[in-house]
Amino acid sequence: MKLKTVLGVGAAVLIGVSAYFVWNEARSRWVDAGYVGILYDARGGVRPGVIKPSRVYVGFRQRLYTYPTKLQSAKYLNAADEGEVKAADGILITTSENANTTFDVTVIYRVLPDDALKVFNSFGPVEVSTIQSTHLRRAVKDVVNEVGPQYDVFDLMGPKRAEFSRKATEAPKKRMAPNGLTIDGVLLMSAYPTPETQEKINRRINQYTEYEIALIRQKIAEVQSQRNVIEAQARRVATRLVAAGAKDNGLDQLRLQADEEAIERWNGRLPALRTGSGQTMVIDSGVLSALGTQSSPRAARTTPAASGDSETTDQNGN
Repeated sequence: MKLKTVLGVGAAVLIGVSAYFVWNEARSRWVDAGYVGILYDARGGVRPGVIKPSRVYVGFRQRLYTYPTKLQSAKYLNAADEGEVKAADGILITTSENANTTFDVTVIYRVLPDDALKVFNSFGPVEVSTIQSTHLRRAVKDVVNEVGPQYDVFDLMGPKRAEFSRKATEAPKKRMAPNGLTIDGVLLMSAYPTPETQEKINRRINQYTEYEIALIRQKIAEVQSQRNVIEAQARRVATRLVAAGAKDNGLDQLRLQADEEAIERWNGRLPALRTGSGQTMVIDSGVLSALGTQSSPRAARTTPAASGDSETTDQNGN
């Protein structure tokens, strides 16, 4: 009898402990890394303190709300099967030319751990996905349409997109900070212009293409002009070199002719004195003697003739 009582008590305790563990496991939730939690009790409101990443027991009539402390991206896309809402959720932006163009917009945000209670008190007991698809989207839509009229659609689709994103980030950052959301960036993605706007875009692209072609043609003309100048200079230099070469050849030819004539007139005797341009000559007595020796035969050859003439004259005279 006692044994049955002990076994019954043991079984009851085992069942009670098992039931406790099963219940505790069923009512436990995890606050994952990169998140913080707020525990809401329907009877007493928000439990004090922010729950850091850990395992949390959520009692009866209690609910755990988690908020991301790591960067999150809220996407508002025109594609019906993507984004925060599975529908065409792109944001319509009015630009300076009063054109309405739908853009895909991505918002980068997070919740600082100390701001989790601000988020709960501002938006109430709702999931963060609901905050993204309603409150955050509405704030971003208002801001981009405040900044949009400062630009035309070509700027938002081109060079000033980054500038627009910086301005569009500052306004919601100030607007959402009191609510506990930290906005790190508002980015414009793809654009979906209307047919009229697309026609303007095509016209602008064609004009830009024609302008670029004109610049390329101008550069080609400048290069060709430079080439022509260089070729003309090269031809002038070549002509000058050919003319100088022809002149040098003419002078050499004249020198050769003069040398040939001198050879034909040469009597086979070397001159006693050889002079050159710019040469200084020193004549001593030996050179004078040699010159006298060379001139004596000439005088001897001419003297008899002179004597003969005298004799003839004397005979005629007699």
